[in-house]
Amino acid sequence: MKPNIAKISLSGLMALTLSVSAFAADNFSLKGSIPGLSDSLQVVLTDVEDPNGEIRRIGSAVVSNGTFELAGELKSPTVCEFSVLKYVPARQDFMRTFSTRVIAEPGAMTLTSELPFDSLRNVSDNERHVRVTGSEAHSQFDRYVAAVKDVELKERDASYLSAKKYFDSNGNEDTIVKYDAIKKAAKADLLKAQREFIAEHPDYNYSAYLVQRELEKVFTYSADEINAMADLVKACPDTARTSIVEKRRKFALKYALGRQCPEFEVTHTDGKTSPFASLLTPGKYTFIDFWASWCGPCRSAIPHVRELNSKYADRLNVFSISVDETEEPWRKAMDEEKMEWAQFHLQAGDQMAKGAQAFFITTIPRLVLLNDKGEVICSTNMPREITACIEAELGK
Repeated sequence: MKPNIAKISLSGLMALTLSVSAFAADNFSLKGSIPGLSDSLQVVLTDVEDPNGEIRRIGSAVVSNGTFELAGELKSPTVCEFSVLKYVPARQDFMRTFSTRVIAEPGAMTLTSELPFDSLRNVSDNERHVRVTGSEAHSQFDRYVAAVKDVELKERDASYLSAKKYFDSNGNEDTIVKYDAIKKAAKADLLKAQREFIAEHPDYNYSAYLVQRELEKVFTYSADEINAMADLVKACPDTARTSIVEKRRKFALKYALGRQCPEFEVTHTDGKTSPFASLLTPGKYTFIDFWASWCGPCRSAIPHVRELNSKYADRLNVFSISVDETEEPWRKAMDEEKMEWAQFHLQAGDQMAKGAQAFFITTIPRLVLLNDKGEVICSTNMPREITACIEAELGK
């Protein structure tokens, strides 16, 4: 778990809107029945592919006589969430009681379950017990579930355990480090299993979907790795899907590890402005701390930044860049925190927008490390992760 990361809304920062709209929509239907499914429950199908986490309801129906039928429009095979909702009078709202992944596509589909609803709700691997016919893309997904589901469940359990231990230990640093390492190892195992599946089935729609999701991650892969992933799934016959992958490729290359420091301007404490790249020292590493006066986690990280500045002063330039909307709170916080290293500010407007877009900053603190050639080699929200990267490059 990575708690206490402040969300940030920056004027001009573009969301990751990479949807494809050039393909005509077609009708789909999803009929089904699950043993023990009560009447008056609501079933919904939502598109969960949006990279910003937005969900789009594409069909809904009320269960009648234990059956349901959803209908709507889809442009191409789409990763969806099929959910069953129950109305809760006390909340005056619907509450989700069950969900499972469904790959929906234009045409007629049928959903059934080999387990009764109460049992289906209480198994962790419900996707193994739900059957969707009429969708070749979902049949491919079934093969993915057969190959990878156990690893997925281990990764999910490791994430839950990490979160639980964080709260149980009241944020104890040693506990966090221990269980985050377990979570990280589980994520690595899942990624390995997914890559093996993709390599075996490069023409599968779900393989291309897995690649597109990886390409939404900023400063995670090198340009060579990005191109290799995108090239692998060119065999997918779904042109809508491969079009999305190509858009993701372009985005990922813009935020690839190893790229030169992006161009943006900063304001100095004396009010002057300059291109940030002009501040870099050839042959010296650069650590950038994007922060704000109102951001508690940012200010909690300041002693950590101070320590790194002191420890690596001869080999590392440390720059803190405020994203406060106005100068007054920035200057006040600098005085309160006694931030003796180089300080800069992104002024509201074009300077703020370009600075935020340079590193796709949507949460702060955003901690970035450039090598001695001015290339991005790490971008994270976590002080211990940036420390590990600096230690790997410059020694302990």
